[in-house]
Amino acid sequence: MTKYFRFTLALAVAATPIASWADQPNVDRMSAHLAGQTIPVNINNYVRAETAGQFERILKMTGGINKLRSFREPTPLDKQSVIRMNRDTLYSFAVVDISEGAKLVMPDAEGRYNSAMIVNEDEYINKVFYEPGTHDLTKEEFDTDYVLVAFRTLVDSSDPADIKKANELQDKFAIEAASSKPYSPPNYDEKSYEELRDLLLKVSNFMPNSEGAFGTREDTNATAHLLGAAFGWGGLPEKDAYYLTFNPKLPVGSYHIEVPKDVPVKAFWSVSVYNKNGFFEKNSKGTYNINSQSGQKNADGSMTVNLGGCEDASRVNCIPLTDGWNYTVRLYRPDSSIRDGSWTFPGVEKSD
Repeated sequence: MTKYFRFTLALAVAATPIASWADQPNVDRMSAHLAGQTIPVNINNYVRAETAGQFERILKMTGGINKLRSFREPTPLDKQSVIRMNRDTLYSFAVVDISEGAKLVMPDAEGRYNSAMIVNEDEYINKVFYEPGTHDLTKEEFDTDYVLVAFRTLVDSSDPADIKKANELQDKFAIEAASSKPYSPPNYDEKSYEELRDLLLKVSNFMPNSEGAFGTREDTNATAHLLGAAFGWGGLPEKDAYYLTFNPKLPVGSYHIEVPKDVPVKAFWSVSVYNKNGFFEKNSKGTYNINSQSGQKNADGSMTVNLGGCEDASRVNCIPLTDGWNYTVRLYRPDSSIRDGSWTFPGVEKSD
């Protein structure tokens, strides 16, 4: 069975405290304007309310407006607070006041995937930056006084030396803003927020995919965008990331995926294996994902991703399996042929 869906910012970094606004009982989600009347949450302001909670959550992590914090290690196995987490990239965050303009500095990643997604207060994503240099963040382009800047930096999670290189890149990120007014959202009513969020999550189960949920105002539709804010706030647009989950319902054994040399992505692809509950299962090999940048290639440029049977040293790029195993394929900056289904990622085959 294959399911197509969007991996969201909240899911991707749930090992950090950003994971889920409504599911964090120790966080004062309504810290702003505690005195005075609350504002009921309805379908017209839900996205703003969700964003307010997420922004406040991130501000607690970073230490305040315009402050950047980098998470310097891949997802810890003992801190998997949601399913199907990501060990392909490291994350850095800042909530930025762009009311009077700001600048974002991205270093030369020298071929390493490195992106900066900009999420405004309406959860629209008007741009994802990839090129090194200094980029302007203006209200004219991003529409609201405050935005989230979310960096993703590719890393080989099994290689301490590569993690160090990614950290060196993170150290070169910079945010400069002309204004630093504190973020002070309305005092949204928590009860109506939670009731509506629960309802939206139920309805979102009937979405065939996340088309129209994430991106610019012009690229989204109101219904999908509303539901997307509930089930996956901060999701990358499909042109920037496309993910597939497969549950082959096969026993533990020896399998492989033969991935051709030319996968139609501008960035990279990866395969991550999870247990029956959707979590990484700790293994003695310490391998949980393989990506196109760090995996060992065949002579013709293709790559064999081996699943199970890792006790055989000849099975390179091998990820151990556990009962009920399943896997997710992540494709960053996919070609339109992936998005329209005319090119499909190869499936699992039984190894001899």
